Amino acid sequence: MIPGMILKFLHERGSFAVSGTRDANLGPHVHYVSGWDVEPDQQTIRCSINRAYLDHLFSSLEDNGQFSLTVEQIGSHETYQFKGTYAGSTEPNDADFAAHQRMTERLAKAVSLLFGHSEEDCRAYVWQPSVVVRFTVR
Repeated sequence: MIPGMILKFLHERGSFAVSGTRDANLGPHVHYVSGWDVEPDQQTIRCSINRAYLDHLFSSLEDNGQFSLTVEQIGSHETYQFKGTYAGSTEPNDADFAAHQRMTERLAKAVSLLFGHSEEDCRAYVWQPSVVVRFTVR
């Protein structure tokens, strides 16, 4: 299970995320994440990803089934990385879109405060999720 203080970070403070996979030749691939949520088992994370970042995602997951997620709080640089095993994928549901919205708002506020960009402009850089990748944290 993911510890409580890290669950709280994921739900309340994380503002940017990127995922990673590697192919059969151990070549790395980066996939920007537009939202995340933890399933009730507190061991499985749902990562929302826009279609623009799907290159090599599913082929890499088929090659070795490994997936990583790094979540940062912009400003404090508090960061956690989760590694685990692919548990399936699905279309985003209402809860995934709500998680996307929470992450987008936190990112927009943080970037606006730090760099002076409008929150509206910042929101435009977080694209709607197209697919949700589920993985079980090791």
